Amino acid sequence: MAKDKVNIYDVAEKAGVGIGTVSRVLNNSSKVKDETRDKVLKVMKELNYRPNKVAQNLASQKANAVGVIVPTFIDHFFVEVLKGIQDALEEEKIDLVLYKIDKDQQMMDKILDIVHSKKVDGIAAVTMDICEHDYQTLLKEDIPVVLADEDSPDFHSIHLDDVKGAEMAVEYLIEQGHQNISFVNGIKESQHGINRLKGVKNILAKNNLSLNPDLLKFGDFHTEDGYQSMQEILELPEPKWPSAVFAASDNQAIGVLQAMEEKFLTAPDDIAVVGYDNIELAKYLKLTTIWQPMYQLGHLSIEVLLKAINGELNEIYQKELELKLIKRETA
Repeated sequence: MAKDKVNIYDVAEKAGVGIGTVSRVLNNSSKVKDETRDKVLKVMKELNYRPNKVAQNLASQKANAVGVIVPTFIDHFFVEVLKGIQDALEEEKIDLVLYKIDKDQQMMDKILDIVHSKKVDGIAAVTMDICEHDYQTLLKEDIPVVLADEDSPDFHSIHLDDVKGAEMAVEYLIEQGHQNISFVNGIKESQHGINRLKGVKNILAKNNLSLNPDLLKFGDFHTEDGYQSMQEILELPEPKWPSAVFAASDNQAIGVLQAMEEKFLTAPDDIAVVGYDNIELAKYLKLTTIWQPMYQLGHLSIEVLLKAINGELNEIYQKELELKLIKRETA
């Protein structure tokens, strides 16, 4: 029998057992008697059999892959999260199937298509802002799901406190003597945008300050949005300029700095700038920012998802990751 022709059926036949028994041996199932396990392993050695991943998956009815859903591949935040996801999967020899799904009305239909395809054993959804109605739809599906960067009582979830993060940023600026503070926010309707604005207002109110409507800007969490927002702010009469800007992402903070540079303004001498995320580029730009443990978020999401797939979780897993203020030169 040629080496490259040996398959799981050959092993089962020579060992005198069914294919399911061979599969259970391959998957280290405790349901196999030691005597049977030894016999199957002996035959595998005699035939010089090497387990084929596809055959194992067919026998175990598993895809040996997980689906990861993100709204974009190119944003620095998601790149860092995906690094953690990829490392966690490589450690367990599990395949990654990556899906980009826009946050639109058809989002849940696209997610359900992935579920029903049977190509993955579980799903990690990263920063997808799933609404309550869609939560209920997804709950009816028989597939493990982990929500990363979201907080839900119904799903396994790992989240970060956006309210707390924004409070940390603005409180630091106030401690530095700033009172006229601008907030360059992300998408107005997104949960992250809502919560970070809440945090900004909380700390301002605590210090008997308020947010000037002219200094509150909305866009997306991208560099060009921060740039556009800061351009609009700098078009105001100079006496109305803020002494500090808090941006809801490092990408936006980079755009803010670009707009300032065009006006020959520097941070923190003219206007202090604080970002959010602590992407890799932030340290090179010496950007003061709120650190989100993005790599840990991705890695832990997969750790939890694999435990859910293997039936190792007896209850819903929920964890909040810690945020930190990283002080650098822009504020």
